[in-house]
Order: sequence, then C-alpha cells, then structure tokens
Amino acid sequence: MSKLIVLPLFLFFCFSDSASQKESESAYLDYAASWKVGNASLGEFLKTSELIGNSSGINAHAKHLRKLEERAAKVIADKIGAAPNQIHFTSGSTVANNIAILGVAYKNPKCRLITSKIEHKSVLNVFKHLETLGYKVTYLDVDQYGNIDLNQLRECIRNDTKLISIQMFNSEIGTLQNMEAIGRIAKERGVLFHTDAAQSFCKYDIDVERTNIDLLTMSGHKIGSPKGIGALYVRDTEKLQPIIFGSGDVLFPGTKPTPLICAFAGAVKSFKIDRAKIKANFGSFVAELLKIEKIHINSSTPSHIVSVSIDGVLLKDLQERMEKYSFSAGCSCLGQDKSNVISAIDPENKLPSCTIRISFSDQMKEEQLINFARKLKSVVEQLRQEKKIGKGCQSMTDDSKKDLSNSLNKIQDLIKKGKKYEQEGMHRAIINIHRNCE
Repeated sequence: MSKLIVLPLFLFFCFSDSASQKESESAYLDYAASWKVGNASLGEFLKTSELIGNSSGINAHAKHLRKLEERAAKVIADKIGAAPNQIHFTSGSTVANNIAILGVAYKNPKCRLITSKIEHKSVLNVFKHLETLGYKVTYLDVDQYGNIDLNQLRECIRNDTKLISIQMFNSEIGTLQNMEAIGRIAKERGVLFHTDAAQSFCKYDIDVERTNIDLLTMSGHKIGSPKGIGALYVRDTEKLQPIIFGSGDVLFPGTKPTPLICAFAGAVKSFKIDRAKIKANFGSFVAELLKIEKIHINSSTPSHIVSVSIDGVLLKDLQERMEKYSFSAGCSCLGQDKSNVISAIDPENKLPSCTIRISFSDQMKEEQLINFARKLKSVVEQLRQEKKIGKGCQSMTDDSKKDLSNSLNKIQDLIKKGKKYEQEGMHRAIINIHRNCE
C-alpha cells in the first residue's frame, strides 16, 4: 500500500503550483571527483598530440619529446619544492599510491606500517592486502571531524616501522591534516612519510622539505588536466622496491604519454583557486543546509567539500528527485556498509544513515549553492512526509485500503490521460489520504 501511495503523491508534488515552477539550472557539484578540464591544459594536450615519436627512443624526435617531459617535470617539481628527477609520472593517483606503499613494504619484508582509518580506497586496500602477506598495519583513529591523534601516532611507532601514510586532505569530508607535525614525527623516528595529495595538490601550499615528506601522490584530473595522468614524488628511489618492470622509468616503466604529461604541467601552471571565495561560499552554503531538520555537517574546516548526513531519507530517492544535480555519496544508503571514513568519525553509529558529499569550485556562484540547499530541503521534506504517510496507512482496514486504492487509481488515470483537473479536487483527494492514514 505504501508504494501505491508514494507515486501519486510524487506526481501531485510535481503538478502543484510550487513545484510547477522551473527548477534551478543543472549544477555540477562533484568537483572532488574531477575538475573541469582547463583551456591551457587542453591546448597543451592537443598541441603535443600532433608531434610524432616516442620519448623512449634515441633519435631527434624522441629527444624533443623527452625535453618536453623534462620541462613538465620541472613545473610540477617547483610546485612542491622538489627536483625534476624526483617526479615520476604515472597513469593516475591510484597507481602512484600503490607504487609508493608497496615499494616501501616490499623493500622491508614483514615490517610495520601506519596509516589512518579515513584513507582513500587506493591506500586502504593496499594496506589490507599487505596484512594478508604478514605485514603489521596500524590504523590510526580519528576524531569526529577526521583529525588523527598525534600522540597515538607517536605511540604506535616501533623500531621496525618503515612507513607512515596519511592523506593530506580527505576527499570525503575535507579534513586537512597537520602535515608539518606528522612529518616532524616521522623524521625524528626515521620513518618514511607518504601522503596522498591527490585532492590537495595545487589547492594548498606544499613544501616537501619543510614537511619532511618522502613520497607524495598527485593527480592531474583533480586540477583540470585530462584523465589518465598522475605523478609520484620520491625523495630517494633506493628506498623503494619496484613493483612494475620494463624499460624507462625505474618505478613506472613504459612509453610515456607525452601529451598527457604536458597537459598536466599546463594544468599546474594555469590552476588558480580563490580560497577566500571558497571559504565564504562554504559558510553561506552550510548555513543554508542547517535549515534542514535532522542533518549533521561532517566537515569542520571551510573547503570546497561539504559532507552532510541526513536522517529519514535514502540516497537512491535523493538521486531520483535531484537528478539535475551531480553530487556524490559519502556512504552507501542502500543497505550496505557505511564508507570507512564515516565509520571512523562515527564509531558509535550515531549519525543519520545517509551521507552525501557536495564539492564545488571557486567559479561557482553562491546562488547556485543556495539553490541546491533549498532544493535539497524541499526534497528531504517531501520524502519524509511520504514515508510518514506510508507508515500510517499500514494500520488501515481492508475496506479503507480498497476505497483509497480506487481513489488513487482514478488520480493516476487522469494524469496518464493528460487531463487537467482542479487543484481543489486534488487537494481534497490528498486530504482524504491523510485522514485515512492517521
């Protein structure tokens, strides 16, 4: 019966005066997943794609391509205070994370490793794999906003600990870790320090010398280059065991995608982000979101990422009602386990079961974010009301259910035939549904 009720109610809301107005323009709110490709980066890609040759060769064409790659490596190295020969291009951040973590682990069989409970899957799943091989991994706890405990980090380090891997900026809730403090601890104890900086590269200042970072993962498409290119900064390649074999780069061998490498450098040179605007829009956006009852903001530091847990709704229903907006799930709301990030910040399972991640650029207007928040509020209220009505109808008598079913079928027939009926008549039908379900 509840399913029978939900459809007509949904159609009613679509036909009502308030919902018949044009919805806000489509909005992309998933910038943490991938940034818009920039013109400068695309231009570099197209220009370099016209060049023939393979940079692995020894001829003139190969040498020219190699010079372009070396120039690109310098652009990226300068951005983090490194040397060009410390930049190893990969096909993306997932590969870079695997090369870094497995490289250190295989160089030090059965050693101890430290990471946090809120790492990206391309980090977390590598450590879980290493555990099956006999490695001892410590997963650091975090507070309700994703910050690790530096004292716990110090206490977990043993004589055979060889690597600490902590994400600089969390991709789900926007936590920015204290990199200088972590790097200082790692250096004092003689432990290599790796950070997955895919989400933070170019968005935050990074100096590998000041922060004592030994390994740093970067991603191209997170800052506006075409997908398929990333890089790994390695302070000393002798500290890693190669996990991929071939010719060329010792850590990621094979033919280099020169156009993508140049596009990556083009993105780095041209990428700019207005942090003041991001901070202002974050504040306005969160203030509007808090007008929704029974929600929780999981992001504490103003950034381009806002994580929101919402009570009384399912993700699939939100996606259906807000299909013109692109956002991500912070966890699964379809009966599966929560994400590792949400589980870590909510060990007692007190947060609402549905979490979504909204991520925006500094090019978005405050108005777009406000419109999204208002639309979300409207949809959440509708879904909660439908759920309430559905629950109430479970206690109806069989005769009442039959009468209600007939009334709803008539409403559906009118809608299917495209007939317009008076709002007053529709309102009476809905009022009767409410009365019968109470």
